[in-house]
Amino acid sequence: MNKLDNAISKSKQSKPYYHKIIIDLLVQLTTSGKYRSLTSFKQSGDKLTVEQKETLKSYTDSIILLLEIGMAFHEIKQFLVN
Repeated sequence: MNKLDNAISKSKQSKPYYHKIIIDLLVQLTTSGKYRSLTSFKQSGDKLTVEQKETLKSYTDSIILLLEIGMAFHEIKQFLVN
């Protein structure tokens, strides 16, 4: 997650809440919407499957690249959800 943290902090669009909303988006995408936040996922006690871990890595890499090219959160979300 260090690469993601760095990409978020270096983003021109970065706001104080960016880290949380991006992590929550990753949780939503990885769990196919079953959980809406990292907090709810942690509270559930569920663990990620191997497939979900691969999905998480793929989405994380995509978000890092999208942040690096200057996309804002709403653009990233729209791009990844569609």
